[in-house]
Amino acid sequence: LSEEKIAQYLEEIKAQREKDLPAHPVPLDFFEEEPLIWGRAWGAQSEVGKLKVVLINSPGLEFDHEDILSHQNWYDIHVKTDREKALEQIELLAKTLKEAGVEVHYLKRPEIIHGPYSPANPRVWATRDPGIVVKGGAIVGRMSLPWRKKDEYYWTKTIVELGIPILFTVNGKGTFEGGNVVWLDPEHVAIGLSIRTNEEGIKQVSYILQEHCGVKEIKVVALPGYLYNLQWPAGGVAHLDVVFGMANINVAVIYPPLVPYDFIEYLKKKKIKLIEVPPEDFRKMACNIVALEPSKVIMNSGCNYTRKALENEGVDVIELELSEFVKSGGAAHCATAPLVREPGPCLLYTSDA
Repeated sequence: LSEEKIAQYLEEIKAQREKDLPAHPVPLDFFEEEPLIWGRAWGAQSEVGKLKVVLINSPGLEFDHEDILSHQNWYDIHVKTDREKALEQIELLAKTLKEAGVEVHYLKRPEIIHGPYSPANPRVWATRDPGIVVKGGAIVGRMSLPWRKKDEYYWTKTIVELGIPILFTVNGKGTFEGGNVVWLDPEHVAIGLSIRTNEEGIKQVSYILQEHCGVKEIKVVALPGYLYNLQWPAGGVAHLDVVFGMANINVAVIYPPLVPYDFIEYLKKKKIKLIEVPPEDFRKMACNIVALEPSKVIMNSGCNYTRKALENEGVDVIELELSEFVKSGGAAHCATAPLVREPGPCLLYTSDA
């Protein structure tokens, strides 16, 4: 319904009430009613539509807890992080987002998160992972690794306080993390199957996406994991967004050695120009970009080859130093949880059309 028709319907309800007639069910569907009940239309089913509202987090004491260096393999952190420098970097990211007109919110949590399994959490800053916000509300994920458990609890408390309805919470044996979700357009999405997101989690989330959010096609991307060796170049990857990122509807960055070849073929069929990221840029999280709008992205500094390749495709690249976050396996995409995005452009070609 248009805003005019909704206003007309509200006037009819008012007239019925004034006549003291019995109330009847409201015929609006959830999406029509969402702005009236929940304050706005929430959702971010795009990587490149104009970013309107985002959730970030400042690293707390658990970010560089002494336990991390005492148990490096447990946390997959082999270089000590600097929390004060990280705080400066996250605030520069926030400043850049605000200057672009993005409404920025911060995760609400205690200074120290006391999880049930671990005293430390080197990725507490990664608000992308505990869930995703889709058309109509939030899908709360379920963290996989012991030292990230409880992230979804604080993430959920924050989005509820912001007024975002909960559509679904991953449960049972399912695990699902938002870093494994990369939208191609509002109706097509790639989801990484990895040590952090299992088949059961994908199955649960896929039902919601297809039955309630208008998603027509889901491409599951199997990602290599680890057994005991985490040292480069072994170790695999946990999330799809560290090996694949969208800069515009027809331009993406990708690190081919860590994705199955059928995914590359799939993207080519979608008429997406793929920029191959070299190993030195991959290690600086060149794929972990976040778009402010089509062809305008934030990228970690120092990824010179990838930056120039994107600029040759007409992409405006904003470089920010995010070195402290790269140490724990992420950059701008991991650090931002989109709550509202404009739908953005659609794929130029879809195999399901």
